[in-house]
Amino acid sequence: MLHPAPRLIRFTAADGYRFAVRVWDQAAPAGRVVVVHGIVSHGGWYLRSCCHLAANGFEVHALDRRGSGLNLEDRGDARHDRVWRSDVKSYLESLPRGMPTVLAGISWGGKLVAALGRDALPDLAGAAMICPGLFARQQAGPAARLLLHAAAAAGLSGARVAIPLRDPALFTHDPHWQAYIRDDPLTLRRITVRFARADLQLNGRARAVEPFGVPLLLMLAGRERIVDNGRTREFLHRVVAPDKVCLEYPDAGHTLEFEPDPAPYLEDLRAWVARVTGAAD
Repeated sequence: MLHPAPRLIRFTAADGYRFAVRVWDQAAPAGRVVVVHGIVSHGGWYLRSCCHLAANGFEVHALDRRGSGLNLEDRGDARHDRVWRSDVKSYLESLPRGMPTVLAGISWGGKLVAALGRDALPDLAGAAMICPGLFARQQAGPAARLLLHAAAAAGLSGARVAIPLRDPALFTHDPHWQAYIRDDPLTLRRITVRFARADLQLNGRARAVEPFGVPLLLMLAGRERIVDNGRTREFLHRVVAPDKVCLEYPDAGHTLEFEPDPAPYLEDLRAWVARVTGAAD
């Protein structure tokens, strides 16, 4: 069993949407970590890392993206990428001020962190991109983008399409976790055309070579089947940040959480968070 256990809250976004957040509280937190998940996943996939951070004194918040995970309303839908950015900003702005905060994005969530990391977010001390979907191997090509635009022009923005990540082996080579992904009723399988177009908008914002005002962590899996690691490393090389760290795990699959022994990843993440929040002093 994973300890400590989180409490579940509902946060009301600017437009009235109420999304689920798992929160690990601390009486005297060493710092704060806010986690955003991948395109098919939800906060429940990442209990290992959240619990590890919480067990080491950090206050942790794992957001379920609107229409994903525990959020059943408007399932797999988003009208614009600014909705996702607004949700995270609003949540961060709702938290008590004065605590150094790390924004950590996993897979697709890493792309959202890249889009947000240049903003003046309250108390932001660092941005972590964990196997980020900045440059996905299965990204929509020109033909697919044209089809999405044509579908929207034809009034089919609400039509649903399958997410092209159906094989659990893309995420992990561990049979136990492959079964977990396959059987998880909260895993997102389909999205609207609107969502797919919003995702393309997010790509443009996330890939912009603009300075980050905070330290940046990139974590990559050596046995990656979803993310283009080469292009992601090039992005890190180009972008300007006060401090940049790249850590790679040669034998790991895309979801570092689902390795048979995730301890090296968990401890590296904890140590970096402690350093940028000042908890290591």
